[in-house]
Formats: sequence, C-alpha cells, structure tokens
Amino acid sequence: MEGLTNSRFIRLHIFFLLICFCIIFSSSNLAYSQQVKANVKVMLERLPLLKQKKLKDFAEEIEYYLNDYDWTNESSDDEIPVTMQIFLTDKSVSFEDRYAGTILVSNNLDIQYTDKYWNFPYQEGERLIHNENAYHPFTGFLDFYIYLILGGEYDKYGRLLGTPFYEKAKHISDQAQFNSQFIYGWEEREARISSIMSDEYQTFRTMKDLFFLGMVYVGEEDTTAQKYCREALKLLDDFLYDQPDHKDAVLFLKAHHIEFIDVLKDDQDAIKTLMALDPDNESTYKRYLK
Repeated sequence: MEGLTNSRFIRLHIFFLLICFCIIFSSSNLAYSQQVKANVKVMLERLPLLKQKKLKDFAEEIEYYLNDYDWTNESSDDEIPVTMQIFLTDKSVSFEDRYAGTILVSNNLDIQYTDKYWNFPYQEGERLIHNENAYHPFTGFLDFYIYLILGGEYDKYGRLLGTPFYEKAKHISDQAQFNSQFIYGWEEREARISSIMSDEYQTFRTMKDLFFLGMVYVGEEDTTAQKYCREALKLLDDFLYDQPDHKDAVLFLKAHHIEFIDVLKDDQDAIKTLMALDPDNESTYKRYLK
C-alpha cells in the first residue's frame, strides 16, 4: 500500500498547489466556477391544462436553482453533469398546489438514482432558495440527490473524499423526519444514505478511488495502472460476491468495463473475473481469452 499512499500524496499535493495558485492570482471577489451542470426535463402531460400552464417554465427554474449555486466551495473549471427527468402528477388540495413526482437523476455515466415517492407543495412564481438550515420538501429533495451525485463523484478523486457530501445528504434526511406533512418517501431515502455510509459500502467506494487512480497512469511504461486496476477489480469482486445485484456496482462495471479491459487485457484471470461479474458483456470479454 506504500505506492498507493505516495500516489495519493502526489495527487493531493498537486491539488493544493493549484488551489494556492488560484488564490494568488485571483481577486478576493472572484466567484467560484459552477460545479454542477444540470439538464432538467419535466414531464407535465399528466397534469391538468391549467397546471401545465403554471409550470411551463418549471424545468428552467430548477436548472437555475441547481446551476447558479456553489455546491462545493472549490474553485474549478470542471463541471459535473447532472441529468434529471421529472414526471409530475397533481395532488393539490383546496388551499395549496401540491404535486407528486417521480425522478430519474444521473451523472450520465455511472451514477443513477430513481425515486417514486416525492410529494411537495409549489406555487406558481415561488422562488427557489438555498437554505441548509431549513428543510423544504421541494428543494431539500433536489439537494439530497445532488449531494449523492457529488459524493459519488468525489470518491473518484481520493479514498472516501465524497464523505462530506454524503453527510450533507444525511443531514437533509434527518431534517425531513420532522416534517410529518411531507414525510412520504424519506424512510426509503434514509435507508439509501445509511447504506451508502455503511462500512460494507466502503469497499465499493474504495474500489472507485483505486480504479480512477489506475486511470491516471494509463499510457505509462510501467505497470502501475494495471496494479491499481487489479486491486480495484478485487474489491469489486468482493463487493458483488456479497451483493451480486447491487445496482451501483453493476452500473459502474457496465459503464467502465471497456476501460477495465484496456488496462487488464493481458491478464487472463482478470478477464475471467470481469466476465463472471458482467455476463451481459460476455462476448466482449471472450475476445481477450486465449
């Protein structure tokens, strides 16, 4: 593990040097670069025509709420893509417009969540405001899933670096328990974030760090990339052995199986392991078996 520790130290050292560089050459009023680049589509077809008219700009309002906010407190030109598809039905009461929503949210690659249990109030023209100290059943729900995406992305930069974002998601989940009027679905979300923050899930999170660390060394003449990717594959195998249908791990492997192959194509045991874990792509793996 000495090589792993040294490599992570080098990455973090470079990271902090870049931060210092930005501070030195930036004015004190410089705004942080946007970290989230969201594309939102809201399906209104199931709503009454009057409600469709009221929500005609709803997708744009959500995009502005998500994109015009500093989620990470870091200056970076990198953008984390987020796609949201939201399906709405009308659940209004006599004194308030209310909606039920189903959402599919992803980073367009290897992180994806589906939630069918979302109820919230929303009035036409209502301003969406970020307030970490006050839970709202609409914005709190959106924030919860943005922090899950950010946690999953930051785990790729270093071992368990996504933890602060998962903790923010957990905080929202805890806040939601005190809003009995819109508690629907939060039992499932509480279970989701608890699973992500569990000791068992750390195996999967550590695997992501090792895999992307290996990607850093692709193209180098030594075997460092192969070393880290083998370690990542071993952890992925261990994780899926206990939970063979775990959606997060299955999606990750389907998204990155070609990269695994490119790095480990000369390792017959690794290819056989990949084929056993990902039978849907068996024909692809067989091309590399001798």
